[in-house]
Amino acid sequence: MHLIFGSRPPQQPLSDAALIHAVRKGRVELFRHLYRRHYAAVQAYASQCMSGPLHAYEVTSQIFEQLLQRIISGEGFFGQRHPGCLRPQLLGNVRTTAITRWNGQRDALSPDFRAWVEAGGRWPWGEDGQLAFAFQRLSATTQCLLWHSVVDRDDPASTARITGLARKAVQDRCDQARSALRQARTDLYLDRLERQDCRGVIKRVALRPEAPSTGEVADHLRVCPACLGVYKDVSRLDGQLEAQLPVRLLGWWPGQDYLRAKAAIPVPLDDPPFLTRLMEGAARVETPAQRSRLRRAPAAAAPRHRGKTGAATTQVLRLPRAAVAVIGFLAGVGVGMVALATCDQQSLRSPEAPVLPTLRAGDRVHADAYALQHGTTAGSGLGTRVLGSSSFLRYDRVDFSSGDTLAHARLTGPQGGGAWIDITLDSPGRLPLARITPTADGSVHDISVPITPANGVHRVYVTAHCPTTTEPCVELHVFGTVSPVPLDAE
Repeated sequence: MHLIFGSRPPQQPLSDAALIHAVRKGRVELFRHLYRRHYAAVQAYASQCMSGPLHAYEVTSQIFEQLLQRIISGEGFFGQRHPGCLRPQLLGNVRTTAITRWNGQRDALSPDFRAWVEAGGRWPWGEDGQLAFAFQRLSATTQCLLWHSVVDRDDPASTARITGLARKAVQDRCDQARSALRQARTDLYLDRLERQDCRGVIKRVALRPEAPSTGEVADHLRVCPACLGVYKDVSRLDGQLEAQLPVRLLGWWPGQDYLRAKAAIPVPLDDPPFLTRLMEGAARVETPAQRSRLRRAPAAAAPRHRGKTGAATTQVLRLPRAAVAVIGFLAGVGVGMVALATCDQQSLRSPEAPVLPTLRAGDRVHADAYALQHGTTAGSGLGTRVLGSSSFLRYDRVDFSSGDTLAHARLTGPQGGGAWIDITLDSPGRLPLARITPTADGSVHDISVPITPANGVHRVYVTAHCPTTTEPCVELHVFGTVSPVPLDAE
């Protein structure tokens, strides 16, 4: 009734597990919530594995597209490694995807990650690996709470959405999750202890590991090195989780660099291109089928009246007015529900993508004429964009047929210099057509550099490099190509 007489009541956001189930049942549009929840983390981890923002963006898109395909195909990925939590699965997929590129594109990897791979990708098993085994013994929700509260350090609201818990219950459940992990780790030690007195001491230690040991427990720990080692390990577990748990589950872990990158990446507002294409394709297939069913449906046969003419009509007219009112109300409800359902179906179908106009490189392309951007913001002037090392601009259908021999850009760099932009054609993995370095005085300048003339229509990527800062450092006004000015020109 809320749909007809008022607004929809507030609803608890679906958890990751519920969203996956809904997408698998055909609600493909709900995948956008999974995409937005985990995009910043996946992109941040990819940026630590890959050498530049374009490579990181390619890996991120590949990971999410594979996730959607796995969900739709019915693959039971929750039965795989880390079954209780989607985030570490996605980050693990980023790592393995980056490693597969090592054979053919070693320069695509970041220096630190490439060094780790070349050294054999060894996981730091400094202790016996019991932490990972204890984690795997926990329930799905407990694993997820530990990962998002301890490793990713997400805020309670985000953790509540991911796990499906009430916001006010998150903190208590996180404390319980730590206790559950400590108990699971203690149980692993108990499985290997044969002496009954040792088992009793470890059970008592696990109840309150932060409390100083006294009495029989202290006496036992003084004479039993094995139990003393267990006591130290269990009592220090909470303080070591942030450093130890990620590397036990992922192997490669950049730590604070990952957290800083994740905090700086904005949540995308648009659907990913592969989801948009899938929804558009489903809409184009569904509409002709519906029309075909309508054409095949036979017209309702006219009622045949036997006996007195108009008898049926007379009976309807003699219905009490209250019954007629009820029938009219129910008919209105039915029409309203049909209209709402129609609106919901239409809202899932994206309009046909417009054909992008051709941009002429020789006429200067404004920075805000991009077809796709990642991590950029509006600049100080009309039509400008500000870029950092984790951002890029993509321009489709740029015509280079003018045959100009200089690449040109109007841009502003940081005070003191040390930054530049690359202009690359067709694929981010290619060598740049031009590398343009702004002046070091922090003011707007037009700068041109020689290039080999390009022909035809190309997709253009503009990326910035800010090696001395994590902040955005280049403001782009326009770019394109120009011909050199003759020496005798006034």
